[in-house]
Amino acid sequence: MTKEERAELDFLENLLKKQKEEEQKGVLSREERIRPLAEIFPKIVLASQSPRRVELIQLLGITPEVYPSHANEERKEEDPQLLTQRLAFRKAEEVRKHFDENTLILAADTVVFDGKTILGKPKGEEDAFRMLSSLSGRKHEVYTGVCLLYGEKKMGFCEKTTVQLLRLSEQEIREYIASGDPMDKAGAYGIQGIFARFVKGIEGDYYNVMGLPVSRLYQSLKLFCKEIGKN
Repeated sequence: MTKEERAELDFLENLLKKQKEEEQKGVLSREERIRPLAEIFPKIVLASQSPRRVELIQLLGITPEVYPSHANEERKEEDPQLLTQRLAFRKAEEVRKHFDENTLILAADTVVFDGKTILGKPKGEEDAFRMLSSLSGRKHEVYTGVCLLYGEKKMGFCEKTTVQLLRLSEQEIREYIASGDPMDKAGAYGIQGIFARFVKGIEGDYYNVMGLPVSRLYQSLKLFCKEIGKN
């Protein structure tokens, strides 16, 4: 690990620790209210080309400008929480250089963790088959790391959801792959589509599995507004 990577990892670990402490103190109280987000941040950029994330952020009354990141998404860590945070920050930093300091940049990264291996998007049909076979009939975890950047201010968090799948036959897996649905999704499935028939249950935020934990994001945006003096 290089000196720069070590510094980045230390920053993320301290950030996650700080966030947990603030949540325990009740900083993210649901009773607090802020002005409409679109009024506070006239320009909001989503560093992603995911149509699902665009739909989810619109649930907050935000219509973001979409500017996909081309940051290096090399995956090294075995810890999915730190990995998704690192990649979300990297995406946001890469996109920020294209906008002025009065722009709010939002980036996210989602992975599936089967208990041993971090699963991103499949590289092909056989990779998708391997992923779905490993998840069949078992519980797994979905992690989404989120980063907010505004000027020199930054905030990040990671949300975890546990998903239980039914046991899938080889034919069911092959038919699902043939639909083309899994190829652009972490873990090779989309909970909101035709794959829903195979989901036995979830523990946590449903939208997190889609790629953006809406409720947690809303609470974090309120806290972020406080920190930058825009509440």
